[in-house]
Amino acid sequence: MVRKILAYTLLLLGAAIAILPFVVTILASLKTAPELAKGIFSLPNEAQWQNYEKAWTQGHFGRFFGNSIIVAVGVVVPSIFLSTLTGYAFARFRFRGSNIAFTYLLLGLVIPLQAMVVPLYYVLREIGLLDSLVGLILPQIAMSLSFGTLLMRQGFLSVPNDVMEASIVDGANSWQSLWQVMFPLSRPMVGTIGLMFFIWTWNEFMLPLVVNVNPKYHTLPVGLMYFQDRWTANIPLIAAGATIIFLPIIAIFLIFQRQLIEGITQGAVKG
Repeated sequence: MVRKILAYTLLLLGAAIAILPFVVTILASLKTAPELAKGIFSLPNEAQWQNYEKAWTQGHFGRFFGNSIIVAVGVVVPSIFLSTLTGYAFARFRFRGSNIAFTYLLLGLVIPLQAMVVPLYYVLREIGLLDSLVGLILPQIAMSLSFGTLLMRQGFLSVPNDVMEASIVDGANSWQSLWQVMFPLSRPMVGTIGLMFFIWTWNEFMLPLVVNVNPKYHTLPVGLMYFQDRWTANIPLIAAGATIIFLPIIAIFLIFQRQLIEGITQGAVKG
């Protein structure tokens, strides 16, 4: 009983620490600037819902929201498709240099974006992809492949060999075995990488800031800078913009949390 009480106490403490920043941000978004000085946990005298309207219209968050949706979908869908192909190849086929190629591919997990952003900028400038949504989509697809390949490979390795052999006996080729047998059995893993890719792309700040100077192609995280001057910052509007950014992520996470947990546990079944 003591262990259970201690465990639940730690879980509640961790949940409170995780939820607290969101609560503070939402409260700040409903206040006026003078009310913020009363304390971060104080309730507003009257909810300032117009902060969201100002963030959406004056801060051009409507356009930034559309750009973020386009970039997120443009990254997630191709990344899942390519990760499925590479993960299947490394899980089910043995060819000369496969281990070296897989290790080389995983280098993308250890090289930070900060180390690549400057050369990436010059590459995109040479091929004419600066100030475009395509210039945001293609690099993030490439950066997602290392993580996606690793997880999809683990997901395909967790499928029993008997299932694969049975599909071959029934006359299925490798392409049919992948999409008609292996892919449906690995849906929890697909949901996991899809959710992770969406969160990473949605929250990406540095790449959109460096690649796109034209505000027409900015995404939501970069849009928060419009509420900050050189010496001052409109905290209520920044909080409203931040709330607009994280609410879709929370909603998607709550919808697909079961697939996320199943995908993580599935990847741990067989290494």
